[in-house]
Amino acid sequence: MKILAIMRKELESYFYSPVAYIVFSAFLLIVGYLFWFILIASKYASLEPTLYNAAFVLLLATPVLTMRLISEEKKNKTIELLLTSPISPAEIIAGKFLACLLLYIMLLALTLQYPLVIASYSPNFDWGPVISGYLGMILLGCAFISVGLFTSTLSENQIVSAITSFGILLLFWMFGFAKDVLDNAFGQILENLSLFERYADFLRGIIDTGNIIFFVVFTLIWLFMATRLLESDRWR
Repeated sequence: MKILAIMRKELESYFYSPVAYIVFSAFLLIVGYLFWFILIASKYASLEPTLYNAAFVLLLATPVLTMRLISEEKKNKTIELLLTSPISPAEIIAGKFLACLLLYIMLLALTLQYPLVIASYSPNFDWGPVISGYLGMILLGCAFISVGLFTSTLSENQIVSAITSFGILLLFWMFGFAKDVLDNAFGQILENLSLFERYADFLRGIIDTGNIIFFVVFTLIWLFMATRLLESDRWR
């Protein structure tokens, strides 16, 4: 119940501020244009290029959604009230994570119009890669949000939190390029840590349990570190 209360409070705060509306509008405008441009340019009824580009747009947008989760509490000095209340740091992190994830899923739901448009003009449209692609985007969103939540615990400055989150996510995104530079075991390790390489499999219609486990473990690690940081604030 405590987690749900925090989640509800965070969702309300999102829609009481212009942040959610700005991110939603910008994301839908950019992805809508990409969908139209790719469809016209390729003349091929596939959503894969759009979902790939949408994921990178989300890499830019998610730090904006997560930057305020803990940073704002620190700036407004309400974090002390939270930490001294009968709510554990783990419950605080879980509630804020679920609120941002629900907002993220709402954002993805608004893009379902694109596969529906293609399917209306293509009777043989294959929904398999679309379903796996959206599953991949949800898992990717969990990873993005967990990193953003962690960086939000580092500073009361929201801009610093957003930039740090973007830097970490971009690094894990670019690890996939290591295979083109390092043709050795280290390059293979970096490739295995790449968010892009893991997500790309979902776009091809491949639902690999290894990739699902990777995203789940990746998310839990960053949430654990965020919880530990919040616990350290309690004892300062």
